[in-house]
Order: sequence, then structure tokens, then C-alpha cells
Amino acid sequence: MCHLIDTALVARELLPRFLGPRCLVMLRTAFRPLGDADGWIAVLCGIHDLGKYSPTFQGIKADLAAGRLGPEAASDVHFVRKLDGVQRLDIPHGLLTALHVKDMLTSWGADAVVADGIAVVLGGHHGYFPKSSALAQARTARNDHGGETWARWRDAMVLQIADHLGLVDPRTLPWSKVEFDVVAGVGLAGLTTVSDWIASDESNYESPDGPFDLAEYVRAARPRAVHAVVKAGVQPWKPPIDTSFRGLNPKTSDVPEVRPVQVLAERLVADRRGPTMMVVEAPTGEGKTLLALQAAATLVRTLKLSGVYVGMPTKATSNQVLEEFEALLDRIKDTTGVHLVHSDARNYLAERHTEPSDIGHDDPHDDDTAAREWFTRKKSLLASLGVGTVDQVVRAGIRSGHGFVRLAGLSGKVVVFDEVHAYGVHMSTLLDRLLMWLGRLGVSVVVLSATLPTRRRDELVRAWQAGVTGRRPGSVAAVPPCGGYPRVTVADEEGVTAHKAGVSKVNRKRDVVLDHPVPAERVVSWLLEQARSGRGVAAVHNTVSRAKKTYEEVNATVARLPQEHFADGVRPVVKLIHGQMDRVERSEVERWLRRGFGPTGTRVPAIVVGTQVLEQSLDLDFDAMLTDLAPMDLLIQRAGRVHRHNRTRRGPLLLGITGVTDTDNAPVFPPHVHTIYARYVLLRTWALLRHRTVIHCPQEVPALVDAVYGLPEAVPCPSGWQTAWRQAETAHRTHVHRQVDRAANLYLPVPVGEVVLEQLSEQPQDPRRTRENKGNR
Repeated sequence: MCHLIDTALVARELLPRFLGPRCLVMLRTAFRPLGDADGWIAVLCGIHDLGKYSPTFQGIKADLAAGRLGPEAASDVHFVRKLDGVQRLDIPHGLLTALHVKDMLTSWGADAVVADGIAVVLGGHHGYFPKSSALAQARTARNDHGGETWARWRDAMVLQIADHLGLVDPRTLPWSKVEFDVVAGVGLAGLTTVSDWIASDESNYESPDGPFDLAEYVRAARPRAVHAVVKAGVQPWKPPIDTSFRGLNPKTSDVPEVRPVQVLAERLVADRRGPTMMVVEAPTGEGKTLLALQAAATLVRTLKLSGVYVGMPTKATSNQVLEEFEALLDRIKDTTGVHLVHSDARNYLAERHTEPSDIGHDDPHDDDTAAREWFTRKKSLLASLGVGTVDQVVRAGIRSGHGFVRLAGLSGKVVVFDEVHAYGVHMSTLLDRLLMWLGRLGVSVVVLSATLPTRRRDELVRAWQAGVTGRRPGSVAAVPPCGGYPRVTVADEEGVTAHKAGVSKVNRKRDVVLDHPVPAERVVSWLLEQARSGRGVAAVHNTVSRAKKTYEEVNATVARLPQEHFADGVRPVVKLIHGQMDRVERSEVERWLRRGFGPTGTRVPAIVVGTQVLEQSLDLDFDAMLTDLAPMDLLIQRAGRVHRHNRTRRGPLLLGITGVTDTDNAPVFPPHVHTIYARYVLLRTWALLRHRTVIHCPQEVPALVDAVYGLPEAVPCPSGWQTAWRQAETAHRTHVHRQVDRAANLYLPVPVGEVVLEQLSEQPQDPRRTRENKGNR
């Protein structure tokens, strides 16, 4: 009884803080015919454990239960008492809750479908919505649920709770007018579970050991609920009144100028009045991260949202954006904490004392692992501000235990997806389905990329807009074309617009001079030639083993050459960085790189050898780069780490390409190239670049990327390549179909039309399966 009251009071306090505007409106609208909608939502959350008021659950401690419940219940309890060491085969209390709530609401006049939906939600508070077949089986287990006698007692308990919480007799209310759709269902499910976890924390709550006055308990429980919710860190972020770009970023050495694309995005987001999706395509160095934070802050303020979650492709990029986010908050004197969420994060365990200390101990059917994980790794979705890997968000799109908690937790946030060009087919497929759900829940989204194919941009926008308008992607109007670059696309319930932006001085006329193909035996000499004049040079390889080999050869050669071989007699520093390094060692290398090649770096002579972490993870600026052949978008992304910041140039923006050998027939790729990236994409990329000596950035970027990822005829097959081209194309199509099928086996159902709630956890999958395992990077 005490726990049900505590959960109800926590839910009432949590309701406006936890759920986003659409979830909140739909949930309140569902119960508005009853008068006090928030009160009845809270009561429903509270009675999630009603199934524990049953012979089978009370039989866990039969002697204690019999003494407290009286002689009429004692015989039932002792009949099903649980013996130590004997495996339990009785009905879990969540199923019994669902069974009773369904019957109770129906008796009050609720529509059968509505009663079933609410019952499934409350019965699924341990992560998995019960199936109708399981409910039918539970109904036959009379010894477990206690039949009509125990049903009357449970009814009386609900009436007593409602009365003590100041509500009228539910039997007198028009339950037939209650409607309940999937948005309300996700909201109620997430609210119920998180309220249960908060109210189960023994550091906040302790049930009376003996007789007590229930009215007095309720009076004392109200302020405890407020304290518990605040302690859990569920507090909406309140951005400043001025969320303009300059309002958040006063002119400093860190933010010297406002870029044209930032000006455009600020204008487009300023007057939004409902869920919004913004896709920003701009070269590296245009300040897309600060743009996203400014847009998110404005949306939080104008739409009355609770916060922001920024999803990055890697742990290293998450760390970097955390620093940028914290620096922004520091500039505006905001002390709100930002939670970092990935497997190597240390401060994502902030406020450990909110971890529940006693959940599920009294029922072997309950596992408190999920609850503890929520208050640690998953707490980012409770905290108002979070930065972490994109996987943490994409998991919400996979059928799994407590997936609805993730969705509900995101419902009040602006979700930022950065560097979406870096996502593989598997994750992209999951992302599309997740975007439909985010749209359905009214979640605003900001998508960032430097090299996003137009076709992919259209798929992302149509997926989100299908959700927000309740239609399938195929019935959503086409995204309008926009030939400019940079560009910003904005979507809402009314439609989509695309806008061209100007380019900042740092990215104007960035001609990337190509030197290719560089034979494997010339890689070391090429790097030394570029570095001998005192320049900072990078080598990006596709695998760790390849990077290690080059590093060892370069390091040995630099040590062997006389000092006078180098400008001013200064040997270049040789560094190695890759994703498999020890965390401490990698952190030291990253700090060194930022000091030398960050926005205000000292520009020491150096040769830095690494993997894709140089392409994605760090804001670095080199004088020249050698790279293994990679897909067009990634080559352009890597070139963005050369002459990245506005400074005195040291020669042309040079990009050497290795890892390809031209022959009379098709080109030959070594294993460290074609086993990492699709051969078909590499062939199309090389066909476009092999006779080029320069790429005119940024104006040529969209056309080159669209050609590689566009229709087959967009890149003609060179003479002599036909056999290899056809084989690669067939293999690529097979691979794509396989990855799409694998993702389809994981993701949630389409959130269009009547969605059966139990499908959200039906045939649950491992939520960690967010990525396709690709190679040794």
C-alpha cells in the first residue's frame, strides 16, 4: 500500500518534468474526461504492483502475510506458499496486475481496447509488455490470483488509494470516454517504470514495520516525492532568454565570427512552434556543433522541452563535444551538468547516490539490473543534458526490455545526430525507424553532416516527417531540391523547405590538390618529404595493423636520418593514434595533438599516423595528408583535417592517396582497403578521382558524393573494368540487403495507425546490436 502511494505521488511530480509536450498532451487528453487527468495518471502508475496483492506473491513470506492479512486470506496464502530452494513456476505479479487492471477498468465502463492497452502498460513495468496469450493463461491460474475474493480486496485497495489521494470514486466517472493511443501508452509506460524505480530507492523510502495511520503517511509522502524526484536529477534545463548564436557565444578567441550557415540556422529555428527537424550540411570547420547547440537551446526554450541529447559516432567525438557543450554553458554562466555516456566514460556515473538500493529483492521474478543500469548508464535520458555515442539513442529503436523507457526519456529532448555520414547500412536502417518513432512522439531532431548524399538526406527527412504526421514514408511529399552547399533543410508537420547558405572565409576556394596513386613502397618517403620542411603531416590508414606498420617504419627512418636533413635541424615528432590504444595512452596523445594541431595549436613539425579517429574524432589542422583510398565522402572528410582553420597557409592543400594500383583492367586494392569498405563504392570513387588533379571544395562536394551514392549510371564504368564492376555491384547489393534485413529483425514496428503495444517488446533483441561489425580500425 505504501509503495503504491509513493509511486503515485512520484509519478504526479515527475509527469511534467519527464515527458515531452506531445506525450504529455496525449496522455492528459486520454484521461481528461475523468476530470483530474494528472491525478488518475498518477494513480494508474501507482497501482503497477497491484498483482502483488495475490496469494502467489504473498506466499513468498507466507507466515508474515497470513498474520497481517487475516484468517480468510491465510489458507490461500499457505496453499501456494513458496518453499526455499524450489523453483517458482507461478504467475509473475506484473501479469496479475495486467489481468486485474483490465477487468477492473472494464467494470468501470472503459472500452475493452482501452482497458487492455492500459493493463498491458502497467503489467509491463519490468520491461516487457505482456502478450494476450500470457494474460489468458494467467486468468486460469486461480490459485495464483485468488479468484473473486482477492479481486474484491484489490478493488478496495485501489478505491482506498484514490480516496486518500483526493480523487472521487472511479466507478462514478465516464471511463467509456477515455481514449488511449500508442503515444499515450509509451508515455504512461515510461512514467510508471521510472516512478517505480525512484519510489523503490530505500534511501528515500522506508515502509512502516507495524500499524500506522494511512492518512498521515500520505501527508508525509508528498514532500518525500518532491525530494526524491529532485534527487534523481529529473530537472528540465532552462536556457537563457537570449538563445541567439551571439547570446550563447559572445565574441571570443574561441568563437571569433558567426558563420553564414550559423546565421541561416538561427533564423530558421527562431520561430518554431512545434516539433522540428533540421538537417545541416556544411563543410568541416563551419561550426556545425555550435550551430546544433544553439538550435537545440532555442527549441528547448520555445517549445518548453526538458533538455538536449547529442549523439556522436565515436567515444572520442563524444568527449570532444562534451568539452564544447561545457564551454558554452560556462560562457553563459550556466552550472547545469552535462552527462557523458559511453562505455569508457567516468563521469557518466554522476550522482551515484540516486542508484536504487533495494529493487526487486522480494520477488525472484524481478531483476533489479535494469533499474540500476537506468540510474547509471541510462541516466543520460533522465538528465536534462547528455552527450554520448549515438548508440545510446539508436537503442531506443530496437525491440528490447525497457525500450519504452528510452523513448519516453527522449520525448522531451532535442536529439542531435552528428556526422551521420559515418553510419553504416545497419545503423542507418535502425536510425530511419527510430526517426519515425521520434517524429510520432513529437521529438525535435537536428542532423549534422559534411558529406551527406542527397538521397540519404531525403530518406532521413521523410522518415521523421512520416512519424510526425502519422503517415508512411512513401506517402510523404518529396523533399524539395536545393543545389546549394552548405544547405539547411527544415521539416515540420506542415512540410519541408531547403535553404542555401554562404561559406565562411576558411572554406572558400579550398582546392584540394590530389597526389595519386602513391605506391605502398613510397608511403614513408612521401610523408618524410612533406615533413622535412617543418610541416605537420598526417597519414590516415583504414586498419590498425596498417597504421602500426607505417608508424614503425616512419619512426625508424626519422631516427636514422641526420638532423640536417630536416628544416632548422629539427626532427619531426612521430605519433601513433588508433581506436585500440589504451585509454590513458590515447588520452595523452590526443592532448598532445590538440596542443600542436588544434585551433590554436603551436604547429610543431610532426608526422601523425592514425586510423579513422583522425577523420572523425578530433578538431585538428594539418599541412598535408596521406590517406588510404576510402569512399568519396570519407576522403573529403579526411581532407577537412588539412588547412582546417584560418591561418597562414604553408603550400597547397595536399592530399595523397595510396592503397590503389591501376592496371590495364580494374584497379587493384590491398586488403586493408577493400575489406573495410565496399569494393563497389571504392571503384566508383576511384573512377571519379583517378584522372583528377584537384577537387574544388566546397562547391564540388555534393556532386561528387551524390555521384558515388546515386544511380548506377551516375558513374560510368571505365573501359576494361566491366567484369570487376558487375561483380562488385552484385556483392554490394547483396550486402546492403543483408544488413537491412538484419536491422529489420531488430527494430520497432512502424508507428503508424493502430500499434499494438506488446509489439514494442515482442521477440526482444539485444539493444547493443546497433552497429555492423566492420573490420579492424
